[in-house]
Amino acid sequence: MHLKRPFLILLFLSLIFISSCGSNDKALEEKYAKAMNLFWVNKRSEALKILNEIHKEDPEYKDTLFVMGKINYYDLKFPEAKKYFEEIYNKNPENLTALLWILKCQFASGIRDQSIFENLQTFMKRDPSNLEALYIGGRILEEAGKTDLAIQNYSQMVLQTPQIALAHKQLSGIYKRANVAQKADFHFKQFQALTRKE
Repeated sequence: MHLKRPFLILLFLSLIFISSCGSNDKALEEKYAKAMNLFWVNKRSEALKILNEIHKEDPEYKDTLFVMGKINYYDLKFPEAKKYFEEIYNKNPENLTALLWILKCQFASGIRDQSIFENLQTFMKRDPSNLEALYIGGRILEEAGKTDLAIQNYSQMVLQTPQIALAHKQLSGIYKRANVAQKADFHFKQFQALTRKE
């Protein structure tokens, strides 16, 4: 009997702890869903407030930091956005998405110091065909007067045109089968424009 009592008390306390953790997770999930809904309807400042609350409660919760960075980026607060993406990237240097957003922040805010060149070089070593990075690299090289290297970047982008054209063709077919004529026509016209012989 004496052994059962501590066991039952321990079991009871464990159940209380587990149920309180579950309700906390549910509350975070509800807050996160609300923040994302606000984000998607362009109420970014309200979404950011909620995401900040979530981040204080659980700094690792889902992609909260990433969305906070995007909100600041879309609000043209590039230095603030960059801090969020750098925090993500510093935790996981394999995260190319975070590195690309760092590059986008640096480019948009006019940063042309050594760090943007290093970040661009690091990114391009791992994903040399990324269109956004190629464009940013081309623009930076143009600004630096390195026209020959800028041409290489833009040429690399143009080489991907056939794949982009095929994507438009496939999207046109999908939207046509789904009876979404406007989108089907748009993508078919994009396909034609990209494959037109001059």
